[in-house]
Amino acid sequence: MSAIFMACSSDAEKKVAHFEKGNAYFEKGEYKSAELEYRNAIQIDPEFVDAYARLGETYLKLGSPKDAFREYSMVAKLAPENTDAALKLATFYMLGKKNAESREKVEAVLAREPNNIEALFLLAGLHDLDKKFDAAAAVFKRIIALDANQARAYMGLARIYARQGKFDEAEKQLVQAIQLDPKEIKPRLELVRFYSSRKAFDKAQAQIEKAIQLNPDRAELYLILGNFFFQMKKNDDAERAYLKAIDIDPSDVKPYMVAAGFYDSRDMTDKALAMYDKALATKPNDVNIMTTMAGFFLKHRKVADAQGYLNKVLKERPKFFPARMMNGEIATYKKDFTGAIAIFDQLIKEEPRSARAYYLKGVAHMGNGELQSAKTSLSKTVELNPKQPKAKMLLADIAMRERDFNNAQKLSEAVLDEDPKNYQARMMLGNAFMAQGKTGEAEIAYKLLIAEDPENPAGYYRLGLLQRATKNYPAAMENFNAALDLNPKLMDVFTNLILVYGAQKEFDAALNRCDAQIKKVGDANVPKAIISNLKGGILLAQKRVDAAKNAFEAAIQLNPEFMPPYYALARIYLTEKQPEKAIEQYTAILEKNPNQAGPHMLLGTIYDMQHQYDMSEKHYRAALKINPQFAPAANNLAYLLSTRNGNLDEALKFAQIAKEKLPDDPSVMDTLGWIYYQKGLYGNAVQEFQDSLEKLPDNATVNFHLGAALFKKGDKSQAKPYLEKSLALNNQFEEAGEARRMLSEI
Repeated sequence: MSAIFMACSSDAEKKVAHFEKGNAYFEKGEYKSAELEYRNAIQIDPEFVDAYARLGETYLKLGSPKDAFREYSMVAKLAPENTDAALKLATFYMLGKKNAESREKVEAVLAREPNNIEALFLLAGLHDLDKKFDAAAAVFKRIIALDANQARAYMGLARIYARQGKFDEAEKQLVQAIQLDPKEIKPRLELVRFYSSRKAFDKAQAQIEKAIQLNPDRAELYLILGNFFFQMKKNDDAERAYLKAIDIDPSDVKPYMVAAGFYDSRDMTDKALAMYDKALATKPNDVNIMTTMAGFFLKHRKVADAQGYLNKVLKERPKFFPARMMNGEIATYKKDFTGAIAIFDQLIKEEPRSARAYYLKGVAHMGNGELQSAKTSLSKTVELNPKQPKAKMLLADIAMRERDFNNAQKLSEAVLDEDPKNYQARMMLGNAFMAQGKTGEAEIAYKLLIAEDPENPAGYYRLGLLQRATKNYPAAMENFNAALDLNPKLMDVFTNLILVYGAQKEFDAALNRCDAQIKKVGDANVPKAIISNLKGGILLAQKRVDAAKNAFEAAIQLNPEFMPPYYALARIYLTEKQPEKAIEQYTAILEKNPNQAGPHMLLGTIYDMQHQYDMSEKHYRAALKINPQFAPAANNLAYLLSTRNGNLDEALKFAQIAKEKLPDDPSVMDTLGWIYYQKGLYGNAVQEFQDSLEKLPDNATVNFHLGAALFKKGDKSQAKPYLEKSLALNNQFEEAGEARRMLSEI
């Protein structure tokens, strides 16, 4: 009997010993060690209420609210009268928007302790969430009646009055809170926020400066002052405030990090990096600083530096969630979309409510051309974070691609409801209206873009496109010219301007404008090549064939990677029925200097148009032997191989070379899409064809390709309009028969 008693006594002593060791670790901030000791105590006594309570506090310190909730739930189960645990659970429920469960816990406490201040604060908060403002105000007044020194109650009452529009009353309550202890920072900062919300910025600044006067050694107050100046666009004052915070407490990393963010926002990258380096020198093994620095380098496309810092972080903390998230971002940046998706899948498995992981996974799926999977991930993002505008805008983009213009409109409007100044959302809304034929609404959207940011050429360009489509040519020209005045090198805009001249048969004016624009772009050969190519087209329309040839040849000389002039020259030679003369001419050029990719490209294009595919392949390969990265030849060879029963893997290799060099070229998009189509990757194909069609809306082949990919993907109703349009544009193009066959099956 005595042995049993001794064993029990020993267990009780061990339990207490573990508990006290846990408390000692907790006080020193060693929370993982504290967790272990509390767990050991609970293992000895599974009904040790105090250990569960302390373990709950430990998990809060470790940033694990889910585990804390579990431990407080055990306290409530074992000791239903434990007020602290009940209130902690009520707080968790309220934060989780489970107001009914929270209210039940609060009311149970108040039934036992009607004057419990913390319970009353929670009750006031619940009334506020339910928009029962009078009830919330009554509770705050009750708290003040119980304890007139409760500054939080005055601040809470001020917030209620402000929501009710009783601004004078709100201000009085905040002043009362400050008078309780003028040196206390929180009430004064609440008054700063109140004045800022009322646009009383001078009063807000005065309160911050008063707080600094009363607490001159508090570095965080200078950070608040700096942030205030930054919001007021007083950047020099903001910088001085941030540097003063550093002077006051050089051992605190936060001022360095805030200053670094400030410099980065102003594109002062060297100063930003210097601040990050100082922060890291202060805390050399801080994983948060290193992860932030990795993000800084990734933003500035220094991927190797970003990866270096992430590797250091993950060596210290292999499971550190933010660093692993950024690894996924780097994989996406490197276009390793499959690898990125695998990373995000693992993170979501560990943290199913991570909206950011779902968002980044959606981005990676879009990169992979997996629009349905992207839609699923992005929709989950919005479910978890309804105010996530980027996810909504990507969903709107997908809706536009799927021709669900009404949904694109709704998503854009939802973003604008939250942020009326969101430029991207306003642009998308205008595009959705335009696609639906709602020209009046589209015009209003584009004019709002111009009003919101008159220095951004995009609004003028989109409005010009709308006016060109409705044949309001004078207005279209005015807006295209406005965009070009802001940026003369916008060749999409300039091309549309020249098309407007052409539609009005104003060919001489178009040529004069081309010559003027060449002078405006200076030494920039890429835009000069585009302008020379446009000149060639105008000259052809005037039947000035020799002058057109010179313009196209000049375009090739200016930018050998630019494909349209090769096709234009080849078409001229075929139209003149003198391809042999052209072949002799370019063969002679190669005999004089064989190390030129351009003449091989032109010869390949001529043979291609003559359907002499063996010869065209020979010259494309010769061009690539001279220059393995020569995108025009890589693109044409890829398309040739994909359509002439060639090696699809080799075709894909060449298409990817072209895509890397010419990512925005619609012909390259079409080629890559066709290879995906041949390989049965219809989702990837659809994405490439859609991107190509944005730039070539009246190309019969691209319309057919998109229709065919949608048809094979099973989206036959969506395929139909593209197949029909391909035949309407040209009922004799090469795949016209296949288009008719598919339409007959729909």
